[in-house]
Amino acid sequence: SSGINAEWPLRPGGQDISPAQNKSLRKSIMEEGNSKGKPCWTGKCLVSIESEGSAAKDTLFRLGDGDSYNVPYPVELCTLTMTRNETCYLETPDSNITLKLLSFEKEKALYKMTTEEVLGSVQELKVRGNNAYKADKLRLAKLYYERCMTYIDSVAKSEQDDQCTEIMAACNLNLAQVYLKMEDYPKAVSHCTTVLWTQPKCVKALYRRAVGHNALCSHDEAVKDLTTLLDQEPGNKEAEKLLQKVRSHKLSKAQKESSLMISVFQKIEEEHEKEGLNGPPPVSVWDAAEETCPPELASMDAYNEYKGALEEEVKKQKEEAAARQAEYDLLNPPKKKKKKRKKKKKPVPEEVTIVETEELPVDKPVVEPVPAEPDAGMEYEVTAEKTFINKIE
Repeated sequence: SSGINAEWPLRPGGQDISPAQNKSLRKSIMEEGNSKGKPCWTGKCLVSIESEGSAAKDTLFRLGDGDSYNVPYPVELCTLTMTRNETCYLETPDSNITLKLLSFEKEKALYKMTTEEVLGSVQELKVRGNNAYKADKLRLAKLYYERCMTYIDSVAKSEQDDQCTEIMAACNLNLAQVYLKMEDYPKAVSHCTTVLWTQPKCVKALYRRAVGHNALCSHDEAVKDLTTLLDQEPGNKEAEKLLQKVRSHKLSKAQKESSLMISVFQKIEEEHEKEGLNGPPPVSVWDAAEETCPPELASMDAYNEYKGALEEEVKKQKEEAAARQAEYDLLNPPKKKKKKRKKKKKPVPEEVTIVETEELPVDKPVVEPVPAEPDAGMEYEVTAEKTFINKIE
């Protein structure tokens, strides 16, 4: 069956060689190769291609320019992973292909090249990239320019000269132009910014970055770049045309946004009308207070009169209450209260506190030892050494 499904499992020993690693390109080695090296972009390859329903056909093509030789892009990606005389089975979403790498152009490794050889290769790669761009082979031109920049980066900075800097800037500008044609605007802006770091007044970089900003709807940034460009080159017709275009795009974008907001609010109002939420505008707090305000509070003079009347009324109420209290006291004199005997309070025993004291040392009398009496039947004599002599009769 032709084609594969990404959900199918890989074959035993199969490899997923798709750039996105989504199993859309699967390679299964049928016969191992006999070399260590592998092809690289922009190199020539001789490959035997056998599709389903067709005989094997030897095709010589340059990697990165397969479209010119009717070689599908998946075949180019698979060829980059093969060694000489290797045979593999390639499964793609459209068809299944058997490939055999017969030979390929092997270039000298960068670490084996001298500085003069590297710089010579840089010039050659740049010319090839320009020719590919003129032939509208954008993918191949991009590969040449990227490889040219890789060669320059391999040269020590101490050995790089002004020519290397110019070639690097030219490759960045050319890559920006390629990405603009490929409609990859973020990368185009990035390469132009790289050039403007070292050459802030570069006209080409400013113009191409403005084109990228305009495509990304960053109109303010595009206007800044074009204004700087016109300061450097007043009367640049292309920049003036682009500036008018950017301003018209900016105006149309603002009109679209405003019309979009109006339509959104109109939809909200329509929904509110359907739900019965729309009505007269709400009355403010102060308007409501004025409507419900009593006449005595309508002005300051009226308020003062109203306040004085309230104070007089309160005063009269207090006087009437005092008169009633005095009349009541005359009719109901207070009774004398019997004096209660005061109970004698029991004396509270004083608290006794026990204080621990330290024992004082007491001098004990010294008792001299009394010598024991000698046993009967034993003679003794006291000597200076006070020793007993036991004499046995």
